[in-house]
Amino acid sequence: MLEVDNISKSFGTVQAVSDLSFAARPGSIFGLLGPNGAGKTTTIRMILDILAPDRGEVRWAGRRVGPHIRHTFGYLPEERGLYPKMKIHEQLMFFARLHGLSADEARRRIATFFDAFRLNEYLKRTPAELSKGNQQKVQFIAAVVHRPPLLVLDEPFSGFDPINVEIVKDSVRELVAEGTTILLSSHRMEQVEELCEDICIIDRSRSVVAGNLRAIKRAWPNRFVRMTNLPDMSFLQRFPGVVATGASDGVAHITVPAGTDAAALLRAAVEHGPVDRFEVAEPSLTDIYLHYVKPEGAAA
Repeated sequence: MLEVDNISKSFGTVQAVSDLSFAARPGSIFGLLGPNGAGKTTTIRMILDILAPDRGEVRWAGRRVGPHIRHTFGYLPEERGLYPKMKIHEQLMFFARLHGLSADEARRRIATFFDAFRLNEYLKRTPAELSKGNQQKVQFIAAVVHRPPLLVLDEPFSGFDPINVEIVKDSVRELVAEGTTILLSSHRMEQVEELCEDICIIDRSRSVVAGNLRAIKRAWPNRFVRMTNLPDMSFLQRFPGVVATGASDGVAHITVPAGTDAAALLRAAVEHGPVDRFEVAEPSLTDIYLHYVKPEGAAA
């Protein structure tokens, strides 16, 4: 288990991370979210032992993370970094050997990844000869070739088309099935929501919500109804706390308290006109994020 225990970090007068705690369970995907400048990158650097916390501790399997433990981790940074003049195969071999793989095992794993990522034709090319998407796939392989117990992914899907997003997601799921714990930082809410079981959202250096995503959704005070936008929506006034928040493409968007009788709401709608769409949904991760993360300049 990855344990982030009450860590803080400041740079001069700037408090980058304040009393942050969370835990990522073995063989799971944990989402670390927040706006630019919230402290995500500083947190990741403390997890990877690149920066030392001013207070608190980062532990892996109960031991404080130091150079020997950090060496086993995998890391895909947001800022890409491949050796520009070194052949792809050569540098992947270099990274694999740095993590202790034999030459034969490294070649076998690289070949498997190149088949899965459709990169075989680029094996003897340099990064400069590859598209940004293919460069990113190569760097992903470099981060996972040694099958790390902990993999930190910082914006792993940026620059990918939908097909390659699915290839990377499949690879992430395979790693989790094999026991790898993954810390995923991304602004792509739909992908975090699809992949992550647990999350932590930070804003202005502090955690604003953390825990199991399903539990956070179940505890949310409101639900969201999407239904046919009828000419007369006055029937909503019969239901306390129900608010129409707008409409688009013939669909009304309605916020309802969690205890509202959805069946009664549907019956009332049907009385006022033909209803060909009616669905009740829990809040999305985007809804949760927008609730907790305040716009720049707003009061915390």
